[in-house]
Amino acid sequence: MLTESDFQNVTRGDQTWRYHDAGQGRSIVLFHGFPDTPSSYGNIARSLNEAGYRTIVPYLRGYHPDTIVPGRGYDALSLAEDVIGLLDALELESATLVGHDWGATLLYGATVLAPERVEAIIPIAIPHPKTLKPKNALQAAGALFMARHLIYFQLPWCEAGTRRNDFAYIDTIYRRWAPNWKGPERDAALARVKEAFSNPDVLTAAIDYYRAMSKKTERPLERLRGPLDTRGLMVAGGKDFGGHLGPYKRSQSLFEQGAEVLVMPEAGHWPHREDEPKFTDALIRFL
Repeated sequence: MLTESDFQNVTRGDQTWRYHDAGQGRSIVLFHGFPDTPSSYGNIARSLNEAGYRTIVPYLRGYHPDTIVPGRGYDALSLAEDVIGLLDALELESATLVGHDWGATLLYGATVLAPERVEAIIPIAIPHPKTLKPKNALQAAGALFMARHLIYFQLPWCEAGTRRNDFAYIDTIYRRWAPNWKGPERDAALARVKEAFSNPDVLTAAIDYYRAMSKKTERPLERLRGPLDTRGLMVAGGKDFGGHLGPYKRSQSLFEQGAEVLVMPEAGHWPHREDEPKFTDALIRFL
């Protein structure tokens, strides 16, 4: 597990990134998602270091108070720019990108925005956004049920509701999204999220990712839904969001250099954590 003392800051312009940096070799940047923190990548990063790779594990913007930039939004284009901005700040010409949940969304956008900076991507638990439109009413109803947090986070009182009873809503999300994940690693991840969200500014920032989905913007976000000029390894939990793997298979056609799909049949929304050895072995083989 990574501890706060393992992290450092780098600033470029008005943006500060907080990240963990270890190892030598080709650079692998690992982005966490919601609700999570970068510390969850600790064992995976260590295995990559032992395999001869440099790992950079940042906080998503907003998930640490040092990274919050007043007035900067969380729309898709801004998030894609965050990735390239981090590479610039660390003076990296290119890197392989790993991302879970919102971290996966960042990967797709960054690849379209600056494909020459992206060697390969490993999106976890989120297929390409272009493939997520339900094909029929039954799928639409199922998707709405599984993703009802998208509606919850548009409500004006959602911050207060999320904090209630020691963040009981976050407990509910972990149980709902990963019903088979149990044990000390899972409990530690949940505790770290609650600690991070105890800062009201951080909780608001994490929710603002979802609020940005419903806001109109003048920025040309549609161009981020184009084909991906890279290769990929998409990782899915077989029991995540109803077990619908069709979007992952459809996403493969969007990778101009080819993509694999790795399915963890018994895993939910954290497949890389729920079967960490299998994920790590597959990631190193892919690399």
